[in-house]
Amino acid sequence: MLKKSKVYQWTALGLMLGLLTLVAAGCGGGGNKQQGGGEQKGTVNLRLADVVQPDHPINVAAVKFADKVKEKSNGRIKITVYPARQLGDDRQLFEQVQQGSLDMAEISVAPMGSTNSLVMALQMPFLFKDWDQYTKVIKSEATDKLLKGLEKNNVKALAVYNAGFRHVITVSKQVKTPADLQGMKFRTAETPLHVDIFKALGANPTPMPYGEIYSGLQNKVIDGLEMDLSAILMEKHYEVAKDVTLTKHFTWPAILMINTAKFNSLSPEDQKIIQEAAKEVIDENVKDIAAIEKKAVSDLTAKGVKMVELSDSELAPFIEATKGVEQKYSSQDPAIAEFVKAAKDVK
Repeated sequence: MLKKSKVYQWTALGLMLGLLTLVAAGCGGGGNKQQGGGEQKGTVNLRLADVVQPDHPINVAAVKFADKVKEKSNGRIKITVYPARQLGDDRQLFEQVQQGSLDMAEISVAPMGSTNSLVMALQMPFLFKDWDQYTKVIKSEATDKLLKGLEKNNVKALAVYNAGFRHVITVSKQVKTPADLQGMKFRTAETPLHVDIFKALGANPTPMPYGEIYSGLQNKVIDGLEMDLSAILMEKHYEVAKDVTLTKHFTWPAILMINTAKFNSLSPEDQKIIQEAAKEVIDENVKDIAAIEKKAVSDLTAKGVKMVELSDSELAPFIEATKGVEQKYSSQDPAIAEFVKAAKDVK
């Protein structure tokens, strides 16, 4: 009887395990299929980070890109945007995308210059005069060639967006000639190109992370800096520096990129969606900048900022002083020289 009882026990246990397996299969089946509140089949979730405030043109472009991707994929590709240095500064974000710990980022080219010299072509001094010229060049084959050069850094560059033309902002005096910059402790981004440009203009370049600028101005660690108008407003630099000279010495481009391995893991269909969406935002970004810059001039003036716009003859000494910098960097790589030529050839 004892032996028979054990047989019954093992049989009952087997039946129970079988039932549990069937129930689990019924509940867990079709993991990515659209069932009630479940995820759509083939859902792709990506994280995209930048360092600027939510209303800044660079982050606005990132959000528009994410929205376009969502629309084109019928909600299947979801990109979450993290602005305002939530995941690190530009250098940290670039390293994270290279390593694959972050899927995507929109990174200013300046901090990337010491890692890949090709991106410095985008900020040659006084290369762009207006947004029409810029847009034609940034959508050209010369730009595509530059971006392809980033593949050696384990990232795929998708598009170039922009924050606006850069201008000089100072704490205690107005700048109208290169002589006015002589000996000034002048914050630049941590890149050799910017250091060379402002050395050529007579300043004393002081590389400093973006997030430390306000305290640097407040504590007189620096006498001035170069910045786009929207950032001066959003980062509240105007509270500690009241003089702006509209030099338009270069624009502030940022490259939208994705980790190469992550991009290659996507289906051809999804790759196409992401690439198309990235390109489509370029025109919208430029349109947004024009509106933002116009409003920023009005808002900064209302906050007591004094703005000086230089005439062509007043700007000429600045351009002349930096010609050697353009020649130096154009000689470093044919792709840089080709990009500079393409910009100058635009009619």
